[in-house]
Amino acid sequence: MKRAISSETRSYDMEVKADANTLQTAFSDTEEFSKADVVESTAHQSGWCTAFNVLKYSYSLVLLVFSFIVVMAAIATDQANAAEYDIPKGVAIPLFCLLLFWLGVIEGGQGALVGLQTTPKDQYAQSHPISLKCTELSHDGDNMERFIVGRQFLVVLIIFTLNMCGAAIGGADVLNMGKGLNDVFLAEALAMILVTVNIGQLAAQVNAAECMLDFINNYFMLFSTYVSLGIEASGLLHSVYLVQYIFSAITGQPIETNEPPRDGGKQVLFWGRVLMSLGILGFSLAVVFDALIEGWTGMWEGVPSWAAIVIVFLVLLPFVGIMEGMQIAAFAVVKLDEEEYKNTHKIAHTNCQLLFKGDNLGRFLIGRQLCVCACMFVAARCFSINKGHEDIKAGETSFEASDGFQSFLNTGLLGAVVTTTIGCLIWRIIASSYPLMFLSNPIIYVIIKVCLLLESTGICAASWVLGKFMKDSPIFPEYEPDAVRLEGAAPKITRRDMDIDLAIDAIKYTYSLALLTFSFVIVMAAIGTGKTLANDDEYAIPKPVAIALFCFLLLWLSMIEGGQGALVALQQTPPEQYAQSHPISLKNTKLAHDGDNMERFIVGRQFLVVLIIFTLNMCGAAIKGAAVLDLSKGINDVFLAEALAMILVTVNLGQLTAQVNAADCMLDFINNHFMLFSTYVSLGIEASGLLHSVYLVQYAFSAITGQPIETNEPARDGIKNALFWGRVVMSLAILGFSLAVVFDALIKGWTGMWEAVPSWAAMVIVFLVLLPFVGIMEGMQIAAFAVVKLDEEEYKNTHKIAYLNCQLLFAGKNLGRFLIGRQLCVCACMFVAARCFSINKSHEDIIAGETSFEASDGFQSFLNTGLLGAVVTTSLGCLIWRIIASSYPLMFLSNPVIYITIHLCLLLESTGICSASWALGKVHRSIAGFQPDEVYTSVARDEDDLELAA
Repeated sequence: MKRAISSETRSYDMEVKADANTLQTAFSDTEEFSKADVVESTAHQSGWCTAFNVLKYSYSLVLLVFSFIVVMAAIATDQANAAEYDIPKGVAIPLFCLLLFWLGVIEGGQGALVGLQTTPKDQYAQSHPISLKCTELSHDGDNMERFIVGRQFLVVLIIFTLNMCGAAIGGADVLNMGKGLNDVFLAEALAMILVTVNIGQLAAQVNAAECMLDFINNYFMLFSTYVSLGIEASGLLHSVYLVQYIFSAITGQPIETNEPPRDGGKQVLFWGRVLMSLGILGFSLAVVFDALIEGWTGMWEGVPSWAAIVIVFLVLLPFVGIMEGMQIAAFAVVKLDEEEYKNTHKIAHTNCQLLFKGDNLGRFLIGRQLCVCACMFVAARCFSINKGHEDIKAGETSFEASDGFQSFLNTGLLGAVVTTTIGCLIWRIIASSYPLMFLSNPIIYVIIKVCLLLESTGICAASWVLGKFMKDSPIFPEYEPDAVRLEGAAPKITRRDMDIDLAIDAIKYTYSLALLTFSFVIVMAAIGTGKTLANDDEYAIPKPVAIALFCFLLLWLSMIEGGQGALVALQQTPPEQYAQSHPISLKNTKLAHDGDNMERFIVGRQFLVVLIIFTLNMCGAAIKGAAVLDLSKGINDVFLAEALAMILVTVNLGQLTAQVNAADCMLDFINNHFMLFSTYVSLGIEASGLLHSVYLVQYAFSAITGQPIETNEPARDGIKNALFWGRVVMSLAILGFSLAVVFDALIKGWTGMWEAVPSWAAMVIVFLVLLPFVGIMEGMQIAAFAVVKLDEEEYKNTHKIAYLNCQLLFAGKNLGRFLIGRQLCVCACMFVAARCFSINKSHEDIIAGETSFEASDGFQSFLNTGLLGAVVTTSLGCLIWRIIASSYPLMFLSNPVIYITIHLCLLLESTGICSASWALGKVHRSIAGFQPDEVYTSVARDEDDLELAA
């Protein structure tokens, strides 16, 4: 069979997109569902199949996370090659991550650039301007061929450099895993292979297969395209073109090109680079042979020189070459009628029967990627020179090279030239020239089986999860299939998408619940062993009392967190619809909805929340140096010293769980006397005048805007006015005194601020970072709910930054996810504030008897609690910002910092660290018998309708 010699471009075109469905075959489900079909398709899907897939995704993701931790631990403990090359761990870790990211960009980018060759550029010129730059550059003339050649070397070079950064040194031992696990994951590089394949290759390819335009619509891809073209232009790999010309002469077919014939000058330049490339390849081979013969490489101990050469040149490189050529040949043959070669190429026909059966082609490509990556790391090991070898230590060098040049040779990067040329590109050319002859190799049948076996283990299933996470996560650029972008097609939901969602949910709930349980046990252990502030000599709270008080405060916090949402939302529900079914809820709403009581309740409740968190900190915050449960210092530092355990317990048990149930079951949630009590306490706090200073700000903004303050009550008479403004003055005095105490403590260094933080820095952190950040988070919620009611056309051109922030905030489910991440941020800041505003009683000045403003010892004990900081936090960090946001929502959202804050909150939520609250909410709802409000209100409406009919 005669075939025209295709350029490397057309070879890879067959590899990636032989026809319109090739990419779908390789990296997509064979079955797609519209949103309307999801339920029906699920019903037809085997439960066992779903369970197996969920298990596969879960274990693969856990294995990938474990592998990544192992690699990072090896680098961080100087047990990786980076230490051998004197690369600081602070540089090696970011470099390793950058290389993974770059590898992902060029792996997915190549498929996108090749696949977009058939898409008219005017269809995406406006919507994807950077993608247009990438395609115009790479599709110009024969640039696609040049890009693929340069990119192939770049891939090998990145993998060799990853090996140089992260591959473990001999005898590496991390995380106390034991010799067996260290040997498998570090010595045999399984961790490196899994991390590279899943994160650096397959995850990107999964998204780039369908979302080509979105994937390359960034300047880093454009930069990578220039780098790949630059590598090819350097002539480093021009020797492969000599092979191309040889096969053209053998077959008698001209080389296809999209450019005019080269003139004399270009011919000289081209063939000059071919000669240079042959020289470089020859020198690279000489260095590799010399190192293998001398036994200087990273080849396994006990392997003699002759065996090392056989392994590298007769096993490793040919195996890589066969894998590279197989996909080229496969995509060439897939277009042929099997009757054309069934009888003439029987072995090739048998191989194709196996390869094209069912979804084997896509599965083969995944297994093949794992094999090729593993071989690349083996090659990197075999081509890298062991600097610990006695000859190298003695000063010997390859071909008497200088020490400096020998250091370069030691990296094994010349092996990248050998691997790319002999192990990749040449085999691709052979396969594209003679695809049926290439597939007639009996070994290929075994290789297909091996690749299918590897894929069936699900070891790379995590790449699908990561791909979906990148596609769905708001912290990454928005990915949509090209059909959606160009044709306006409806997004598809696949069976794999549903299985991945189930797997992600299972993992999130499991690890979040485990983390929450662990955190709660740690906090209880700290209190129970007398290692918290509660057991300090001054407070001397008995341990059983401290534990009971801590749990009660969590319960109270949850009641007022969920109760506020319920009381606010029930303002729209007629009381008569639940008067009979929920009598205590009726008392709550009558009290809270009377006149301006709702506003008063919110003000008082805000201080109560801050006060409870400050008191929780006083009960459960660990003392310096606390250690429990024989945990390592690192874990104790993170969970106790940095209060992570306190934050997770408070957010999940004291806030989000209640809010989850109160959102749907408002009537049931507040139908208890404890909520009624909390409502009275909140109103009482507001009535005390402690926070009346915030109303002064409200009046100031009313005067600025010229808009009257909304009220549901008649104007105050003289006595009420005097009482109101008297409390405003008193509140200002309390706030001023609180600020004075806080400033005094910070200046003197008496607070719980971290050691080594000077006084001026402490002031900056508290008043220019911490409180404004809390304020922005509090105000954002108010501003968001104000702006969500507006038509975006009203502010699209007048408030462009606010518009961009709102586009991000209101996209998909981002608003709900932001509110969860925001809750975590605010709670963490509250504990930091409690730490910064609490006075360290072990400070030498306090021990010596000094007090703030010469206060008595008794009053100083009160000041030491930091509770005056609750006044400062509530007034300056919460309520004032809420008033500003409600008065100027668009101006408030025009802060560029808000865009970063939204991304931070979305990132925190996407970790699933608070997913336990959903599981606990379901358990709580089941135990308490909560039902959605519609159950009660619809019954009430039906009864009213019956009475009217009667």
